[in-house]
Amino acid sequence: MRVRIRFILLVTSSFVPEWPFWAGANESLEPLQVSAMRLEVPAREIAARVERIDRERIRQSGATDLIGVLRREANLQARSTSGNSARSEVSMGGFGENARQRTLVLLDGHRLNANDLSQLNWFSIPLALVESIEVIRGSQSATFGNHAVGGVIKINTLRPAKESMGSLEASAGSFDSFGARGAYSQWIGGVGLTLHGERTESDGYRQNGAHDTTAGGLRLDWGSADVWNGYLSWNLAETDFGLPGDLNATELATNRRQSNEPNNQGEERASHGRAGVRVELVDDWAFDSRFGYLDREVGARMPSFGFLSDTVYETFLISPSLVRETEEGSSTIGIDYVNDRVGADTNFDDSSLRRRTRGAFVSTSRPLFEEWTWNGSARVESVRTSGAYGGTALNGVSENEWAGSLGLVRKLGGGNRAYGAVRRCYRYPATDEILVFFPTYSLNPDLRPETGYEVELGMDWEWESLTLGGRVFRQWMRDEIIYDSASFANLNLDRTRRVGLGFSLEWLVSEGLSAGMRYEYLRARIGGGAYGGADVPLVPESLLRLFVNLDLSDDLSLRLGSSYVGKSFAGGDFANAGFELDDYWLHDLGVDYRLGEQATVFAGVDNLFDEEYLSTAYGTGLYPGAGRGGRVGLRYSF
Repeated sequence: MRVRIRFILLVTSSFVPEWPFWAGANESLEPLQVSAMRLEVPAREIAARVERIDRERIRQSGATDLIGVLRREANLQARSTSGNSARSEVSMGGFGENARQRTLVLLDGHRLNANDLSQLNWFSIPLALVESIEVIRGSQSATFGNHAVGGVIKINTLRPAKESMGSLEASAGSFDSFGARGAYSQWIGGVGLTLHGERTESDGYRQNGAHDTTAGGLRLDWGSADVWNGYLSWNLAETDFGLPGDLNATELATNRRQSNEPNNQGEERASHGRAGVRVELVDDWAFDSRFGYLDREVGARMPSFGFLSDTVYETFLISPSLVRETEEGSSTIGIDYVNDRVGADTNFDDSSLRRRTRGAFVSTSRPLFEEWTWNGSARVESVRTSGAYGGTALNGVSENEWAGSLGLVRKLGGGNRAYGAVRRCYRYPATDEILVFFPTYSLNPDLRPETGYEVELGMDWEWESLTLGGRVFRQWMRDEIIYDSASFANLNLDRTRRVGLGFSLEWLVSEGLSAGMRYEYLRARIGGGAYGGADVPLVPESLLRLFVNLDLSDDLSLRLGSSYVGKSFAGGDFANAGFELDDYWLHDLGVDYRLGEQATVFAGVDNLFDEEYLSTAYGTGLYPGAGRGGRVGLRYSF
């Protein structure tokens, strides 16, 4: 029974989607957003690799969802157990299983990661409303706290302009997919009003891989930048999806699109409110505070396992801070408080888990010499988890951690720079990682938080029509948390270490032709204990992206791209005794034809040559990636 319950918890947590957000602010308002250091400073002055994907690059990518943008424009790996992008897991920094627990995702400065192992629902974030995406590589725990061990994905949405504006988009394609989204914003008196809605549906590549999402919301903005300003938003989303499950090698060879679990289904209903206020105080000081509330219900109907559940998530967060901006530098000091509750009603037993997190942080960035800037962050944080299972009160578990970072940036003229940084990071165990069932129901006080140190060197250089960027890093982790299938328990590894390098090159060949590449090498190894010397599973050694953008005329543009993912060991294979997932290439093609200044017809093909590959695997359970798929659509702005 213990094995079965543990398996059901893992499966359930692997498909739970996250809640949707949408936000914006008027151009005249001070942006209530968070930079890489929670400071309003240029990315070039941050001692980290910060890649900004602006709205034009998002459009040129040809992607129809955020996962496609991150794969193509940031060369990030994404794994899926469903054959579609909706519940993909994005990996950064050389982490494999549960990489979503080590990659922090922010939308307008608000955390999207859950405190359990549930997945993000990427389709609930309307791509049409995304102004930019900042991919911050390297651990950022000192700035943001939990989840930021491998890196941060910061999504910024559009802000209403002084003029009213709107957009509509509709597309259809393979696997009976259809998508429609729209947004409208304008100022009414002194209040900015923004409305948005989206519908996405598909039968999916695999049997029982269907999914549909309906999302919508509104936002109000008011105030002026030199006195005070604020915003209030509320968003709703409904998602229904199938759970096709895994295949063994024989089933995969027979029909990779089949499912042995054709009746397993999941659904989510979520609402989320957010608010923020910024008040300019005396001299160079300002007070900034954010508030958030989530109410989410997830249902699972899994007859193949004899499992039924309804899980309710409730989250409240507040983050007040003081900001000082002067000619000599910028500083922020603040508090993060999060209260999470998860209540599950299943046909086995009921449970309720609660987690309270309190953190205090300080960040600063200041010039050191004429061409030198230093920046640093420090954080102390405490977390307490408690709850009940089957009517039995569980023991409370408390943990305290700290993180810090110190970096130097050397300006080399013309926007060029070099930098170096040293950091300490941490990650707390997820609520369902510390929950155990044998010999009695309890929370495991012996499962320690992950901690680590990281050193990074990097540079950015522009020379005529060439843009170069790159970094090298080394990370030492202790107590990395894994699920050990041999003992049916989560446990801490002794040591793991990662070494990596990445670089990008973009070449503007001519006015209508550009090309480039992005490459990342990562070696993640276990340093001691029973698995000493083995590679960390699900971490490919190489990721490569090649692309060409060509304007055939003033109205017609063409995009060609290729992505390479190297070999890796299957999830759970910490001894490296099983099989390796083969490396693979995926090619994509996109075309845009502008009908005028307001309308564009677009078309594209993913996996152009219908490559058969595995998106991910756990033990002998195999999850095939999607085959060739095409789409065509129309965008209209007014």
